[in-house]
Amino acid sequence: MKDQYVGDIGDYGKYALLQAFAKAGVRVGVNWYLTDNDGSNDGKFVNYLKEDRMRWYDSEVFDALKKIANKEKKSVKDIQKRGIIIDAIFYDKKIDASGSPKERDDFRKEWFKESESVLADADLIFMDPDNGLLENGNASKLGAEKYILPEEVEKYFRAGHDVVYYCHKGRRSYAAWHAYISIMFDRIPDAKPAVLTYHKGSQRSYVFLIHEDNFKKYRKIIDIFTSRWIRIFTEEFTNRGNVSGKVEEAFTIEKSNGTRVRISKRADGQIAVESSSNNCSMIIPPDLFCREIGV
Repeated sequence: MKDQYVGDIGDYGKYALLQAFAKAGVRVGVNWYLTDNDGSNDGKFVNYLKEDRMRWYDSEVFDALKKIANKEKKSVKDIQKRGIIIDAIFYDKKIDASGSPKERDDFRKEWFKESESVLADADLIFMDPDNGLLENGNASKLGAEKYILPEEVEKYFRAGHDVVYYCHKGRRSYAAWHAYISIMFDRIPDAKPAVLTYHKGSQRSYVFLIHEDNFKKYRKIIDIFTSRWIRIFTEEFTNRGNVSGKVEEAFTIEKSNGTRVRISKRADGQIAVESSSNNCSMIIPPDLFCREIGV
C-alpha cells in the first residue's frame, strides 16, 4: 500500500468489504504493508466519486473517501482517523527497502514481529501489499517490500487470526492465476478458503483463509455483501484447501456458440458456475442465482 492510493476506486471496494465484516462484529486488523510513494499515476482514479450510482453500494464509505481522495497529502492515516472501518486496529510502519540483503531481511523480521503485537486483538487481519504474495518468500530480494510472504500469512493464521490478503491477476493465464491464489490453501490445508474479486478498475482479488469455527459466520457476511455488490464483486471457485464446497450435483450445458457452462451445487449450498469461453468461474448464493435467471 502507498499513501498515494488512498481514495482510488480500488480503495472503495476494499474498505466496503472490510466494513461489512466490522459491522457484523468481526474486529478487523489492517497491516498496510506501507511503502514509499513512487510518483506514478497509480491512485489517481477517483472520478468514480462523481458518480452518484457508485454511492449506492456503501454511502458511508463513499462519502468518507470523497473528503479524502483529492487531498494533496492524503495518507492511510486519513483512513485511520475517520474510522472508516469500525473499531479497526492498524499497523502503519513503513517497510524499509534500503540496505543490504541481510539488512532488509533482518528489518522485515523485526517489522513483522512488531505487527503481530500491534494486531494481537484482531479477529480478521487484512494484509494490503502493493502487489500480492511473493511466492519464493525471499524478504531480502529487491522489491520484496511490495509483497507479503507466505510465512507471514501462516504466522497470523497459526496465531488464531483469520486472514485476508490483497493480490491482482496481472497478465497471468487463468491456470497460472488459479495456481497463484491457491498457494496458501495448499500451504495451510486446514484453512477454509474464499476468494473475492473486485471488477472496478484493474482486477483486484481478496484471498481469505478462515478458521473452521468462524467459517459459517464469514460465509453469511460474504453472501450478503456480494448480493449487494452484484457483478462488481464476484466470488471465485476453488477446490483447494479445506473446502466446504464439495460438489453434490452438477450438470453441463452447451451454448449455441459452443461454449460449455458447468453449473454445480456445492455442499455448502452455494452455486458454482464455470465457463469455457473465458476460463472464468464464480460462486453465487442460491437466492441470487435464482433472481438472475428470473425464478
